[in-house]
Amino acid sequence: MAAIAALGGSSPGEAPILTAILACTVAFCSASQDIVIDAYRIESLAADEQGLGNGAIVLGYRVGLLAAGAGALWLAAVLTWPQVYGVMAALVAVGIVTILLTGEPEAQASEADSVGRSWIETAVYAPFADFMRRPDWKVIFLFIVLYKMGDAYLGVMANPFYIEIGFSTVEIANVSKIFGLGATLVGALIGGILVKTRGILPSLLLCGVLQMLSNLVFAAQAAIGHNVAFLVVTIAVENVTGGMATTAFVAYLSALCSPAYTATQYALLSSLMAFARDILAASSGWAAEALGWVGFFIFSTVLAVPGLLLLVWLMRRQALPSDPPER
Repeated sequence: MAAIAALGGSSPGEAPILTAILACTVAFCSASQDIVIDAYRIESLAADEQGLGNGAIVLGYRVGLLAAGAGALWLAAVLTWPQVYGVMAALVAVGIVTILLTGEPEAQASEADSVGRSWIETAVYAPFADFMRRPDWKVIFLFIVLYKMGDAYLGVMANPFYIEIGFSTVEIANVSKIFGLGATLVGALIGGILVKTRGILPSLLLCGVLQMLSNLVFAAQAAIGHNVAFLVVTIAVENVTGGMATTAFVAYLSALCSPAYTATQYALLSSLMAFARDILAASSGWAAEALGWVGFFIFSTVLAVPGLLLLVWLMRRQALPSDPPER
């Protein structure tokens, strides 16, 4: 809260370095808070409740984005920017009040907590060592990197695509942002229900296939060109399937975490997920220029195949606690 308020009072024109430091501080606190929230969710909910719990987190996250995006711009029309940032900082109190009204999850002891181990060994080394003792951990890591690769590749180039084929910023905002938010929330809730009723791994496969096929709708949009009605269809398909896949995927990451090392292991796994989005997808601009839009979206569809093949292999090798038992 303090970092957000201070950032609102900074002057990037007069002191850009200070503004950059404050912005990094906000980002650091935000990333740490994300991990703690997920750790709290994982430790508070049963295995078969993780899908619905993550759906609720996606819902809150998207509402927060709307408040900090469109809401902040609306407030800026009647308030100064320091005042707007003050309001945004005050919104963090929602989480603080909530956590004060709830109890601490039951701590689950582990051999790693034995007397004599140093803090570094217990908090840093032990969580990694614990995960790497699991069968097929290298394949699991690779699957986490590749599962949303096709979606990440497309996502980087979505806005440049909309603009290049002729959509105005108002059309993009109305359809992609506002309508797209609703579609994502619907998808997140559907994904949570699927995880609850079908289990994590079957839901991952179904949602992953749908997410992969949704990229082909973008290829159709590229062929059709500027058509707002079809853009609504494109955004609906992409955001609903993306919300479903994200909910199932985060439920999978949650199920992989040992209760004794929830925060550290989830931070590791979610960082691998972000690696595909932020690093591997960085070449998407070159691919779009070389292949054209239709070819690019078909290529992004193909990029989803390796992750799905690894998932099928993992489904034959292991089960998760929240998956329905075989009959």
